[in-house]
Amino acid sequence: MSLLLLSTGLALAGNVTNSGDDGRTGWYPDAGYITPAIVSSVGFGQRWNTTLNGQIYGQPLVAIGRVYYVTQTNWVYSLDADSGAILWSKNLGAPWNSADVGCPNIAPTVGITVTPVIDDDTNVMYLVNKTYDAGIGTSFMHALDLISGAEKPGFPVKIQGNAQNSPSQPYDSVHQHARPGLLLMNGVVYAAFGAHCDFGPWQGWIFGINTSGEIKARWTTRGAVGQNGGAIWMSGNGLVSDGPGRIIFATGNGGGQTTATPGNTPPTNCGECVERVDVQPDGTLVAKDFFSPWNAAGNFTQNGLDLFDLDLGASGGAVMPQPYFGTTTYPRLMVQAGKEGYLYLLSRDDLGGLKQAGPTTDKVIQRLGKFAGVWSRPGVWPGDGGYVYLSGSGAQLRAFKYSVDGSNKPVLTQTGSSLATFG
Repeated sequence: MSLLLLSTGLALAGNVTNSGDDGRTGWYPDAGYITPAIVSSVGFGQRWNTTLNGQIYGQPLVAIGRVYYVTQTNWVYSLDADSGAILWSKNLGAPWNSADVGCPNIAPTVGITVTPVIDDDTNVMYLVNKTYDAGIGTSFMHALDLISGAEKPGFPVKIQGNAQNSPSQPYDSVHQHARPGLLLMNGVVYAAFGAHCDFGPWQGWIFGINTSGEIKARWTTRGAVGQNGGAIWMSGNGLVSDGPGRIIFATGNGGGQTTATPGNTPPTNCGECVERVDVQPDGTLVAKDFFSPWNAAGNFTQNGLDLFDLDLGASGGAVMPQPYFGTTTYPRLMVQAGKEGYLYLLSRDDLGGLKQAGPTTDKVIQRLGKFAGVWSRPGVWPGDGGYVYLSGSGAQLRAFKYSVDGSNKPVLTQTGSSLATFG
């Protein structure tokens, strides 16, 4: 695949990660010098073109003056950010053949799909790939030195084992697929998994592996053994964290609930959910809060999400960072979208549960839409009073202005949209 790099001079502080930060805002505060005038100037444009081996799904990451790419043929590349010259490359084994389960979503091979994460305190990049172990499709977590590409001691680590929250539920390495960007938090790298074409057995999973190579967390969205559903895929967007020990994500079809349930008692099988899990002192994960649309398991007339494969988890979520957003009543906000085409404004302190405002109403701060279905995530801009941006499939990019109404409640209002539409 040929690569283009634009002259942006991007620099980040903290972990180098998907969408710029653990809140997945897409906001890069160190790039404030990139203005409309700069982008339209003669000096802004293509700097180089380098051909690499394989399709690129993970977001390229920039660190120590280099750009790091991962491909579906299990190649990892370190390129000079100024010239595009390949400084080192490393192959992590034969990529898995997607024909093994007959899934054409990513073809012909699946290698490294997820965006890695870079610990810029140690100059180590963590990533997950899929290859073969004794002829069986298997995922591994790797830890590579940024300068040399050498594997860190204790790695690679094979992703395997039964769920700690459902000890009889085994992880199926063939049918599970690492999709969301990785999260590095408190010395543990978290990877989430969905499925290949929803071919079973499959569930949503989160594994946490510390920087010494020890598996600390094995958690699944499906507590009932043998049931499929609740994949964590989010179109490749990263697991969200809004503070130490907190992980927020969205799940797809399978397991949509029908019974009204408070947010602080998440169901064992949580499909079509925004869910928060907290890290326990021993490293395990416990579900603490959730939101699910009232029609998650609705019938035909209700346009049920499960019934029509309208995954809430087709979109990643994005934190609306303080102090730019929030009120005394709702200080910690986030936005979430999905295939159905609604944009939800949620409180991270009380996601909303299911049917907590009535049988056909959601207990959320605001629901906007219906727009086109979303296979990406909202973007957040804290300047100019605050904006949220959303692009749907085959639709415009929409801008939503943040404000506070007369009762001190946060509100998003659409103020514009692009002339162009996106595929």
